[in-house]
Parts: sequence; structure tokens; C-alpha cells
Amino acid sequence: MAKHIPGPLYYTQLGATGLPMIFLHSTPDDHRFWLYQTAYFSSNYRCLAVDLAGYGRSPIPLEGVTIPDQAEACWEIVDRISSGPCIVHGNSMGSHIALHMADQQPDRVPAVILSGIGWSPGREPMKKWAERYAQEGIALRHFQVLDHFADYNKTDPFLRHYAEMVCAMNNPGTVGAIIAMNEALTDAEPDSFFRGIKPPTIILEGEDDRSKTHIGEIQKRIPRCEIKMIAKAGHACNIEAPVEYNRLATEFLAKLEL
Repeated sequence: MAKHIPGPLYYTQLGATGLPMIFLHSTPDDHRFWLYQTAYFSSNYRCLAVDLAGYGRSPIPLEGVTIPDQAEACWEIVDRISSGPCIVHGNSMGSHIALHMADQQPDRVPAVILSGIGWSPGREPMKKWAERYAQEGIALRHFQVLDHFADYNKTDPFLRHYAEMVCAMNNPGTVGAIIAMNEALTDAEPDSFFRGIKPPTIILEGEDDRSKTHIGEIQKRIPRCEIKMIAKAGHACNIEAPVEYNRLATEFLAKLEL
């Protein structure tokens, strides 16, 4: 069992056959962040959408939880259905966990698809979010879910309904878990970590994502990495522009014969 995570993670599976494909959400979301992707890709893949530890129906992590711990717990999910390869999607926090999954078992990851990932070696935004949650409590979660969307999308009725759905899953340990994961994200990976990522990688980034600053810094550190921009989307481009996200991801996988 993964360190600092007292029990298996909750996940849903769509698709009974095909190559496994795991989806790792941002903070403070949960597995429903990927509803458009699991519905789309389940025609050809076994899609596993995960509640990371501390979110949704998964157990609250213990003190000292790290991003590698979350990655190990995700591999435990994959191992339940297959001992073979698994395509990994990740957004924001989930992108970092996805990269650690690729680092931990590179021979089992034929492709990595990232989104909502920027370059901030000091991880100052994560520190500020941890401080804000400590001061403002769980009410901040609804604001942060909406803050992931581009300004012109924040009033969209569906996206506002999505934010309400996520926050309906709050429990007494949620705010502490969100703080813990923001603190874990402040532990920036060294350049050698990124340079050691072996699988082909694509970054699908919203053109209006504030975290895209210096995104090329990540691309030049990961050996086999490309970037595709998605118009009319912010940090959560997969849910703001799902048709384009799914198209670009499909083209990337087809190029790799996956």
C-alpha cells in the first residue's frame, strides 16, 4: 500500500476492454473532472477516473503525504485490472502525479497526456493556496474550481453546476487534505526528474491558462514532449473545450499507434 494513504483510492471504470487509460484530476476537483474524456475514450479503452487521496470518496491522506505517494496509489488501481501498460492523463496536480507514475514505472507508460501544467520552480501559487485554505476554510473550494476556468467561461451554467457537484462531496477532512496536497506540490522536482521522463508526452494547454507562463521550460526538459494549444479555454481545458482536447489526444495516440 502507498505510503501515507490509509486505504485504496476510489475510482470509476468506463469501458470493459482495451488498453487501460487512467485520469488524474487537479486540486480541488475529483474524478468527475474527466466526465467528457471517460465517456469519449471508453469506446476503445478501459478508462479509470480516480479520486486522489483526500478528494471525493477516497481516504484522507496521512501527514507527510507526497506526490509520489499518490502516484503509487494510482498504480495500485491499474494493477487491479492489468499488469501491462497504461496511458496516463493528468491535469495540474494530476499532471505532476502522472509524471511520477511515468517515473516509477516507465516501461508501463506508453504515453503521457498533460494539461493545466505551468512552470514555477518556486511553486509560489501552491504556497498561497495552502495559506488561503488555512485561513478561509472549505468555502474556498467552490471559488477555486471556478477559478480554473477562463473568465468568459465562469458564468456558464454547466460549469457552475459542475463546481456545485464537486463541493457537494466535501467532508470534515477535505480542507486538510487540500492543504496537504498544496504543500506537497511546493516540493518542486529537480531538472533531472523531468529529463528522466521516458514516455512520449504531450501538453494540451488552454490559451487562456494563467499557468502557461514559460511552459516551454517544461517541454525542453522532457525529452519527447510536444505542446498543443487549445483556444477558448483556461486551466481546465479538457472540460472547457472537450471536443478539441479529445481530438488532439486522439491524434497524439494515433501517431503512436495506440
